[in-house]
Amino acid sequence: MDCNGAMSLPRLLPLICCLLLAACQQPPAREPASAAPPGTAIQQLGPYRFAIPVDYYDDQHGAYPGPVGSLLMLLPELGPRPTNARHHPSHLPWMEVQYSFYYVDKVPIDAVLERATSRWYQTGDAYEDNDPRAQLALRPAALQLHGLTRHDVDPVLFEQHKQRAIAKFGKWHGRPEDGMGDDWYIARDAQGRLRSFIKCDARQQPDGLLWDGQQYRLTDSKTTASCHHHFIDRKHNYRIHASYARVHLAQWQAIEAAFHQLLDSTQLD
Repeated sequence: MDCNGAMSLPRLLPLICCLLLAACQQPPAREPASAAPPGTAIQQLGPYRFAIPVDYYDDQHGAYPGPVGSLLMLLPELGPRPTNARHHPSHLPWMEVQYSFYYVDKVPIDAVLERATSRWYQTGDAYEDNDPRAQLALRPAALQLHGLTRHDVDPVLFEQHKQRAIAKFGKWHGRPEDGMGDDWYIARDAQGRLRSFIKCDARQQPDGLLWDGQQYRLTDSKTTASCHHHFIDRKHNYRIHASYARVHLAQWQAIEAAFHQLLDSTQLD
């Protein structure tokens, strides 16, 4: 050591070599747990995180900020769109199933569909509170279709509702082509709980296209009938809404299963 207390270079060399050797033996830095694998983007809703391939996202880049997730799959395989399909689509719009979903923490998850199919709150207005189109309890079961039960509006109750509208507004505002409102389809699980609630355009409205399992063909109708499909994910406490062309109603179970499988296969924690 020199008179200033500094260690000479020859004496420093062994220490430098030891430090370099120790650095070389350190394990490589780990990728942070929050990093998305290549080709995926993180979706977090509630306490759950998923690394979902970007082509499933609506914009094909990643999750939108906010409390609602948005995904898109293509029928009949229910897979993602080809890369860059948002700007250069190579598929027909009727192949699309658009999903939105959010985390439920304010009410029990099983209450979500019960509320969606009932007048669970009352306003004291006879017209608003007794609309037979908006309450499953006022829609008797009519027929079975694709493993679903269609519940139709009771014609007697519908006529009473029209009379209440005339008393309140002076006339009935419905159109003849609307019939008695949307068609409701219900599925229940083995315990009798609501599993799925699907609301489709009234059957008086033509499908607007034909689908034979492989190809589409437009009909003379000016519009295409659609369905709005509500179901839940009890595992993650998610409420899910899927929309698609009514000609694909028969695929409702596959549409639910594809969503559940995607989340299960991409969950991080």
